[in-house]
Amino acid sequence: MAHVTVAEEVVVVIATANRADSLRRTLESLSALDTSQVRWRLIVVNNASEDDTASVLAEYEARHHLPLVALYEPRRGKSRALNRALELIEQGLVIFVDDDVALSEHWLQAYVRGAARWPDVGMFGGRIVPVFPADAPAWMQSERYVHQAAIFGAYEPFDHEGITDAWPHGANAGIRRELIGNSRFDPRFGPGGDYSAMGDETEFVSRLIEEKGAEIVYLPEACAHHTVREEELSRAAIWARAFKWGRTRGLVEEGDKQKLRLRGVPINIWLSAARAFLRFAPYCFGPEDGYLKYGWQWQVRSGRVAGYRELRRRRRGEPNDDGAR
Repeated sequence: MAHVTVAEEVVVVIATANRADSLRRTLESLSALDTSQVRWRLIVVNNASEDDTASVLAEYEARHHLPLVALYEPRRGKSRALNRALELIEQGLVIFVDDDVALSEHWLQAYVRGAARWPDVGMFGGRIVPVFPADAPAWMQSERYVHQAAIFGAYEPFDHEGITDAWPHGANAGIRRELIGNSRFDPRFGPGGDYSAMGDETEFVSRLIEEKGAEIVYLPEACAHHTVREEELSRAAIWARAFKWGRTRGLVEEGDKQKLRLRGVPINIWLSAARAFLRFAPYCFGPEDGYLKYGWQWQVRSGRVAGYRELRRRRRGEPNDDGAR
């Protein structure tokens, strides 16, 4: 694959829906980037927002501080919005970020340099640091919690640049356009998707790895700070997110080659859920940190069971009785 150099294009893509205030903060951080000698574009897709998103985008287009292209996608679903952006991109490095991140000043340069250092690698993951509300408990912000998959969106596989098996998160991920090819995000996944599931980028990345043998390089200098909202800190919210994350994994992994199954679910997944519950059981009545840590793990594994079973029923045309949370 060709090097990404200052002569080639980098395209930053954001899909946004009804988050005008956080989008404004993200656009401000993009305005402050070091973009010297980088040819880049910013594509923001307004996914049927009903708030002030259109006004915010019009304001930043008028300023001409950013190489901004604003698009509108009337069909709800983050995956549909991302696919709308891909229609306009023919080459270069495509970097996907969320509408609630703040980027370090040298974030874009780190991607460009990293892509040049790894010319044969098609996928990159930038570091993601969760930013908690001021009154969030200190124990909740410890590494014991933030580095559990998807709990608060952290991504930091290790402390150096290099090849990793850890799939990048959609809040801060770069993929070469030539690797993407004709592949597109599955509209069943992601916010607003047909499955009411997380994981638009999870499904997409897993498909690129499986079908095209894509490798991933972690870029710690391409750092994004991801906002954790107050409403995401409650026990109910954390558990709901854990179950939904696990359910997404089950929907994505349904093609698991293990043949020994019970009700459509690989036996090892059932056993994993049972072990997770047994680890959680002693913490049913506290302390709170153990309750959330082990409860999260149990809910993720329960969700995976539900995901496997749900996709099996969908393929058979049967009603879903597990319920999407």
